[in-house]
Amino acid sequence: MIIEKENIESYIPQRFPFIMIDSLIHADESGFISSFQVMEENIFSENGFLTEPALIENIAQTCAAGFGFIGQKNNEGPSIGYIGSISNLTVHQLPDYGTTIITKIEITNSLGNIFLIKGRNTCNENLLIECEMKIALA
Repeated sequence: MIIEKENIESYIPQRFPFIMIDSLIHADESGFISSFQVMEENIFSENGFLTEPALIENIAQTCAAGFGFIGQKNNEGPSIGYIGSISNLTVHQLPDYGTTIITKIEITNSLGNIFLIKGRNTCNENLLIECEMKIALA
């Protein structure tokens, strides 16, 4: 684990109650991996599950933490990112309370400060959602 839960706010702009990532497990120029435990108290929880907006935000925050980690490693500091678009979104299932989501990001292309990524969340090796995002770093 390269960023623990108690330090995650140093790498992402979001604050409680909108934090949808617990830890960053891996980060390099090709992609990122994070984890997040689903809690009933989450603002995006509904009827025993974490809802789609939280899973999409989890992918975006995994990118923010990954880019922030790489920025700090390169003495650049964390960057603010903006979602330019979301495409090819497929929802397979929603995670139950008490489970842990693993999110994997693959950086598929970049042009300057604009990145095309593929993101997917899994829980107990079951695919939750997958999508592509265009992320612009400020």
